[in-house]
Amino acid sequence: MQLLRNVVILLCLFLTEKLDSQSVISSDEFDSIYYHVLASVSTDSIKANIELKRLVSSMKENSPIQKARIRYLRFCVTRSDKKKYITIENQMYSAPDSLSIIDSLLYSASKYLERSMPDKAIPLLLDEINLLPENSGKSHLCKINLCEAYRQKQEYAKGTSMLYELLTDKSTLSYENRAYAYNRLAALYNEWGYPRISYSDSVLKYSDLCIALSEKINSKPNLALAQNELSFQFMRKKEYEKALELSLKSVETFKEAGMPFHAMSALINQSNIYIGEKKFGSALKAIGDAMDMSEIEQNRNLYLRLYSQFARICQQMGNYKEAFELLKISNQLQSDFFKDRINMQINEQSAKYDLLVKEQKIKKEKEKNEFRRRQLILLVFITISLLVAFIVGFFYFRLKRKGVIRQKLMEAVAETEIQEQKRIARDLHDGLGPVLSAINHYFQAFLDAEPGDKPTIQKKLREVISDAIDEVSRISQNISPHVLEQFGLIPALNSFIAPLDKNDRLKVSFTSGFNGRFDLKKELTIYRCITELFNNTMKHAGATHISLTITSRDRMLYVTYSDNGKGFNTDVKNHGGMGLYNIRQRMKSFGGSVVIESAQNEGTKTMMALPI
Repeated sequence: MQLLRNVVILLCLFLTEKLDSQSVISSDEFDSIYYHVLASVSTDSIKANIELKRLVSSMKENSPIQKARIRYLRFCVTRSDKKKYITIENQMYSAPDSLSIIDSLLYSASKYLERSMPDKAIPLLLDEINLLPENSGKSHLCKINLCEAYRQKQEYAKGTSMLYELLTDKSTLSYENRAYAYNRLAALYNEWGYPRISYSDSVLKYSDLCIALSEKINSKPNLALAQNELSFQFMRKKEYEKALELSLKSVETFKEAGMPFHAMSALINQSNIYIGEKKFGSALKAIGDAMDMSEIEQNRNLYLRLYSQFARICQQMGNYKEAFELLKISNQLQSDFFKDRINMQINEQSAKYDLLVKEQKIKKEKEKNEFRRRQLILLVFITISLLVAFIVGFFYFRLKRKGVIRQKLMEAVAETEIQEQKRIARDLHDGLGPVLSAINHYFQAFLDAEPGDKPTIQKKLREVISDAIDEVSRISQNISPHVLEQFGLIPALNSFIAPLDKNDRLKVSFTSGFNGRFDLKKELTIYRCITELFNNTMKHAGATHISLTITSRDRMLYVTYSDNGKGFNTDVKNHGGMGLYNIRQRMKSFGGSVVIESAQNEGTKTMMALPI
């Protein structure tokens, strides 16, 4: 029966491809199939595969944006097959069997660095440095790679210090390692000096040294790296012609050196040059060329940048819908990446926890033995003290007095400890208490559970930690709304209101007659004021409906916000608390005005005007 089912599926796939290859679907149909595949990946991977093949074969010539979205769908389908995906990941980082232990460590560390995973690379590099002779060529290479890992972690001072030490050390660096050290020093200065301090002279100096040495020894990898760093520096100076010439050379040299991920990164820089020249079509082509060099599963971190850059170009071109779609993919890749890291850390912490439990048991046994020994010593001491007390009365009263002082001291210490414990308990309860309490509950349940119940409890534990991650993500979004910075006020408000639409007890009506951009500080101010009004309504008003209208005319932005909550008496001084006071002060600082109309049980209406 299983064989027959597989034959039927293959036949359906074949017929679907034949039929779909004869038809052309519209952009709306593309979107419909795209979201359908995205929704069915986790539930029916076979059906998702069929729809994906239909999507690819039905389009005679996909647009760059459609290609990017199809590439993401392929990644989702691949990732749904966990065994296949784990195999791909193991192949990426596992060294060939023919390599020695030391070479295997360097190989794996290099693969992690290519994929911007310095936390994984650093322990491997440190282990290898400890195994290698102090001044060997491989030891120098490991130290330079360690500096690259520090650069990726933005620990610029540490990386720069190590490279200077290597370059000024009396031990002889090979030409290859010296060129690599020059280049990584230039890369550190390229990032460290922006935007507050400029180290452009240092970037130019060490890049030129690297290029001269690389050409002398015919080192294409180091030559390409130096060309890319110089290109980035010229782009920062807005010398786009020089920057583009070097960028084109670096991409070709990376390809010749067999370094596709570096070539993709260089193409991202190249797209920035085209953006600076307002050549958005060329910028799109550069990103498309980069995506053609590798699949997403080969380097998810690099694709985060690619989709984010793609979204930026679309936004510059005014294609806000496409920009939003691409930015969603970038954010989803980032979210998936961090969730995978959290799951991995959970497994690591679980193993550490088991070890900690065993160590604590051993420690408790030692403490019990030590306590018994001290009890015995104390008993002997008391016996001797009483004997001496009976013999010499003077010493008895003296010892008694010392005992009273000692008791008071112990009480004072105990009281201090109790107060400190209360303070710590209060901080933990108010801050980390709720999340850690839930995690502790499920950990304890996991330890006490029968083997058959452990998977269910483990799943609950993952959900609790995932909720904590989502809550941190939500708080981070409230603090720094990146959608506002990249796309403007209206998309940011839509992003803020979208989760509220899921609330059955509260209906939100949002109408906007304004789609432009204005000063970012003013955009952030009006955004904060509106979100504060929403928070006040949800916390205090008990409303079931909120209406928000935004219009503009004569270089003024007008916002009308109203709810049908319980309202308040506006005649009462300071009614409304610090929230409304902060709104008034924010608007006043930019020459705006706020008018609030409210009465008991008649809702609240707030009207704001801001010059833009």
